[in-house]
Amino acid sequence: MKKLLSLIILFSTFAGAQVYQTFSMHFVRVEGDLQAFEKVQSMYMQKVAQNAVENGDIAFWAFLRRVTMDNIDDENRKNYLFVQSNKNITAMLSDKNSWWENASKVLSKEEQEIVAALDKSYTWVEDGRHIFVDEVSIAKGLGNFIQFNFARPKNLNGFISENQTLWKNFFTANMDKMNMVNWGVGRKIAPLSAEWSTVVTWDMFESLEDLMKYRVGEGPTPPSSKSKMGVYNPDGFRNQVIFQPLKFAVKQ
Repeated sequence: MKKLLSLIILFSTFAGAQVYQTFSMHFVRVEGDLQAFEKVQSMYMQKVAQNAVENGDIAFWAFLRRVTMDNIDDENRKNYLFVQSNKNITAMLSDKNSWWENASKVLSKEEQEIVAALDKSYTWVEDGRHIFVDEVSIAKGLGNFIQFNFARPKNLNGFISENQTLWKNFFTANMDKMNMVNWGVGRKIAPLSAEWSTVVTWDMFESLEDLMKYRVGEGPTPPSSKSKMGVYNPDGFRNQVIFQPLKFAVKQ
């Protein structure tokens, strides 16, 4: 409880600002002993990431597991996600951003041996790293389930502008009523192509039930009549995926 309160106080300080600055979403596909993989990331690499946060090398790190409703493992589906933020582009491109290379300095010899043994039981099959700039975000804390929404708006500037004004005000006033703790919009800056989404939004909640109620429209009435999203983003979201955060590294 003490740790949760400290996180809420920390992120309340940044409510309405660009909390995550420049951030990356690193989707990975892991096969084999997934419990071993999660143990390595949650117990050991989190320790290294936390050290990087405390040293100011990175601003934030999170390790998340994909949530599916059918419990069927699709071999074409990325099943884990790493989210990492930096204070600016310069910091993201710095050698210090590769904080995992400091594992031998942070972990004990015994811990390194455990990690080496666990690494043999799973395979990192596929991955893709995408870079975004936080255009607007509200962070009142860190929840237990998060939905990422990807789109390629016809009018990207209009999409972002409306979120910065209309939707930011709506969520600021209503997040507590929905048990939403984190929301924001990121504009993609790399890699770019004519086919990929150019923006991501996120909605983070205390529980999966809260997220699903949000999906079906329960809760406060959104200001849809004032929205021009039908013009800015006529095709809607291309993909909406749910992840469960397993571990964070934040400034203590």
